[in-house]
Amino acid sequence: MPKATKTIKSYPTHQETPPYVEEAAIQYEPMRLIMGGAKTVSQPIGGELDLINLSRKGVRKSSLKSLCAYLGISMEKMSTLLHTSHRNIQRKHEDDLLDTLKTEKVIELAAFVKRGMDVTGSKESFIDWLHSPIAALGNKLPVDFLDTTFGIQLVSKILGRLEQGVYS
Repeated sequence: MPKATKTIKSYPTHQETPPYVEEAAIQYEPMRLIMGGAKTVSQPIGGELDLINLSRKGVRKSSLKSLCAYLGISMEKMSTLLHTSHRNIQRKHEDDLLDTLKTEKVIELAAFVKRGMDVTGSKESFIDWLHSPIAALGNKLPVDFLDTTFGIQLVSKILGRLEQGVYS
């Protein structure tokens, strides 16, 4: 009985960069700017793997100031959102790295800010919306829900409704 020959398929070794790789950088780079740009987040953010690496490494305390400015909140309020005391944040030097959990929260908030500015059209209108009572939240402020992942998800859903023109 003759032995079957196995054909081996060859794959090209040089391929163009898929367009979705470039799109990821466009999607995530504004988050880096929200967190203070290259002076606070040294490497570009091109996708989820970069976000994971950044979470593990940590972001600098100085990125909190930039995020506070985008959210229109004080450092005391930011401490509340990060579930830490304001004094613990004050003790850190500007270049000190935050731990993994706080870094993940900062990244999550930066992604939320980016989404909010995309939906509302500008930083100013997003900040106004964030600090205005919303009927769907029982006439509470969206900023007061940003201390938990579930709260951020809820407020993000309301942003989605706003984007679709649904009264909330």
